[in-house]
Amino acid sequence: MKMREIRIYILKQQLICISKWKQKVYMFQLDVQICMNMNNILMIINLSDLFLSLIGGIMIGVACSIHYITKGRIAGISGIYYGVITFKWDEFFWKLSILCSIVFSTGLMYQIFGDESIMDSSSLAFNEIPQITNLSNMISVLSGLLIGCGAKLCNGCTTGHGFCGIARISIRSFVAFGLFILFGVLSCFITMSEQKDEGIEKYNYNHVSIIMIGLSLVLLSATLLGAYINKDQFIDTIIGVPVGLLLGVGVVFSGMIKRTTILSFLSLQQWNPQFLFVILGANIVCYFGFRLLKKPIFELEFQYPPTNKVTNILLIGASLFGFGWGMTGICPLVGLALFPQFTWQIGLMYLGSVSMGMRIAQCYLNKYQKVEDQVIQINSNNYNNKTDNEQIDRL
Repeated sequence: MKMREIRIYILKQQLICISKWKQKVYMFQLDVQICMNMNNILMIINLSDLFLSLIGGIMIGVACSIHYITKGRIAGISGIYYGVITFKWDEFFWKLSILCSIVFSTGLMYQIFGDESIMDSSSLAFNEIPQITNLSNMISVLSGLLIGCGAKLCNGCTTGHGFCGIARISIRSFVAFGLFILFGVLSCFITMSEQKDEGIEKYNYNHVSIIMIGLSLVLLSATLLGAYINKDQFIDTIIGVPVGLLLGVGVVFSGMIKRTTILSFLSLQQWNPQFLFVILGANIVCYFGFRLLKKPIFELEFQYPPTNKVTNILLIGASLFGFGWGMTGICPLVGLALFPQFTWQIGLMYLGSVSMGMRIAQCYLNKYQKVEDQVIQINSNNYNNKTDNEQIDRL
């Protein structure tokens, strides 16, 4: 009798253990946030967020691949943004169509998921407004200046180097993106204490985003009309619309729209690997997408950067970009994606400083190029004189 009771007791304990194990597995699959503490480093993982990050990265990769295989160009947002603010008319309309489409799509996503999650068990789709407005004015301006200068000097940003360049197996992009991460971690560690505890909401940002959606549609329509009149850029401008829409939606799904996602990735105390899945998804798609065709559909050949050498200017520019990126967690693509909410810190101070930083860097590059051309000319003249003297000596 006792043996039977013992067996029944053991069987009950086994069933209890199995039910508890199933419950844990179910919670692990369905939800949620797993925290692992290793050597005082807290790693935060949300499976739903990781899944959305991968999907968002794939969307970004598809957008970059469409841009590449149709027009033969790298979808570098910093270069596109600079072409618009400097009014380069030979490529103005198609670049503006991409920016308008990004603003429209992220504004629409904000109206749909502004205060909600994309999936039931995922985190909020957007940061709450106080998490953006808690940026100090000094941090916003300094970050924008460093990112603008850095992006122009290293000829790329997180999109150009981190997504497109790595997929092309470019040594410059591997070095640049590595410096982005390195100096971003350093900057995040130094400047984290400069963040305000709480920001404020000055007005209704839902109403502002609706206005921005309307303005982006009006500007996009004017852009298409201008490209149709110009005709040389009409096809490029049409292609720019789905590219911008996919980039905008991808930024929201991936979580890059939330600066806390990037800051937690660059932070060593509460590390969140979400951004790794964005990089993974985008690069896998770009790697295969860039190799689909031997030549672009609407161009004669692919347009690559003029050099693949790792220069001092690249190292300096990537370091500046990374340091500015770590201050705010906002790159040019994310800054444009946050424009529909139009906070003072992002809409004016950050993006304005990015524009100013790009212009400053371009002035330096122009001066540097003139000096380099003069040095080449002097060396060429010296070589020609030396050759003439040798011929005279031979005679």
